[in-house]
Amino acid sequence: MVNISYKEFIDETRLRLDDFSKEDLQTLILQWASDERPSNREAFLTKLTVEKEGKTSVSYADDALIEDIETFAERVDTGEYVDGFGWDPEIMDEREFGDESWAEEMDDFFLEAREFLRQSNYEVAEEAYKKLFEVLEMGEEGSLPGDFHPENMLDVDVSEHRALYFRSVYMNAEAEERVHRMYDAMVDDTYLESGTKIKDVRDSLDAPLPDFQSFLSEWTELLMENPPSYVSELLREAVFLKGGISAISEFAKGHAKQFPKAYVDWIEALEKEGDQASVLQAATEGLSKIPSDYIVRAEVAQKLAKIGNERDDDKLRLKGFRESFYSNPSMDYLLNLYLTAHKEGCFEEITDEAEKRMIELENKEHRDFTFYNIERRSSTFRESVFIHVQLLAGKFEKVFQMCEGWDSLGWTFGSNPKPVMLIFLMDVLSKRDERSNIINEQWRDTIGLRPYGEKESDMEKYMKLIDRVKETIDFTEEQEHFYLDWCKKETGNRIDAIVGNQKRGSYHKAAKLLVAMAETLANRGTLQDGNDFIATYRSKYPRHSSFKKELTSALQVSGL
Repeated sequence: MVNISYKEFIDETRLRLDDFSKEDLQTLILQWASDERPSNREAFLTKLTVEKEGKTSVSYADDALIEDIETFAERVDTGEYVDGFGWDPEIMDEREFGDESWAEEMDDFFLEAREFLRQSNYEVAEEAYKKLFEVLEMGEEGSLPGDFHPENMLDVDVSEHRALYFRSVYMNAEAEERVHRMYDAMVDDTYLESGTKIKDVRDSLDAPLPDFQSFLSEWTELLMENPPSYVSELLREAVFLKGGISAISEFAKGHAKQFPKAYVDWIEALEKEGDQASVLQAATEGLSKIPSDYIVRAEVAQKLAKIGNERDDDKLRLKGFRESFYSNPSMDYLLNLYLTAHKEGCFEEITDEAEKRMIELENKEHRDFTFYNIERRSSTFRESVFIHVQLLAGKFEKVFQMCEGWDSLGWTFGSNPKPVMLIFLMDVLSKRDERSNIINEQWRDTIGLRPYGEKESDMEKYMKLIDRVKETIDFTEEQEHFYLDWCKKETGNRIDAIVGNQKRGSYHKAAKLLVAMAETLANRGTLQDGNDFIATYRSKYPRHSSFKKELTSALQVSGL
């Protein structure tokens, strides 16, 4: 659930209250009162008091709040709240243990700082907020017991209070120094973690920010002078807040190489307007202007595919997925690209193009990117994707050749082609349209794709492509024996590497692979061969009870 801003909340509340009569309000409030617990009744009655103009609801004197926060910070810094460090079985990790009442104290301080801000005491609010966020940072060093992320211990919304802190900076600054004060406060490591935007600051209270349009002009000029990616999100936001769609469109056109995400901002703004024709035009333009090696370009290309879906236009879908994969070769784009190419009758052309692109990226020298150029991050070669580019194109012999020299361990991260080739050959050699239970599980575990989706899951898409590849394969008897022997050998090597080296955390993987191989043999009409294959490893590891338990479990799922 997305939280709405304070301003949106208050505006909507006012709007709804306008429709209430006095009797309606009385009925509503009495309903709320009747639902209150006995322990909350006094607090509820306190809420039914309208503050008189000029009356403050803060419970601290100016200096007292700052002094109490400083005292609190000193207690945190000296480790007063921490009793020790140890293992927490609930989170399966180590953490600090101790007095977690610090969270209640900090909640109260945050609420007091907010009240000072609401009462226009900007100087105290800014100082209080600054000190409180400094205390939160101490939690990263282990001074605040409880959750690994200290902000999770608080009842207040830390993101909202960070926006309130920046608002206090804005309000406390003189007009001529405001943009520099805001820059110093926002564009630092803390901001990068929080992602707070100027819109969040503006909407943190319902009162408008003074001189906001002038600030946006100066803010934009200042941000343009600084490293692009470091300030890009803030800069693009400022352009849009000041001039709307027309401004962000002009900015995108003029800065496609430096700030390519401006095209995404422009398109998303058009989508909110429901202007599909303009979205198509902007996305097409973005693809021509953003360097083709930029990963962010794939986000723009996806807008074409989305419109293609909405219009049931496969040619447009194909163009979108084609450009998306070119700029950011990923499994998601690959599956959609190949399936759409099948429908459009250009499968071989697209598969050759995808293979060529991956080889091009493999041979390309890549510089390590940093945060300063993350928006302009270039397309990268991923071995795991290349494996599927080849296999799903029906070029399984190339994947088989890629297996040479790879180990029987280290199959988890996807760059090793052996697990993919092994389950593929088991599937083909099984000679069955309907996959047996463990082979089906092995596909899911090996590919690591989502089993469910909003419409059609990635796993379903993948298996649809695999089935098409299987239809093209007609092994000779000699080839069948060769690949079957290879599968048995690699399965055995994998089991020996795991069980023989007592890698207990992976016993279930070895057991499932063993049963998958047995299913393959059984599916070929040689059930006894499958049972014999399992018996070989039962007798080879007679004392490995944990492995045998996993094997029994896998056999129950299989039904062999």
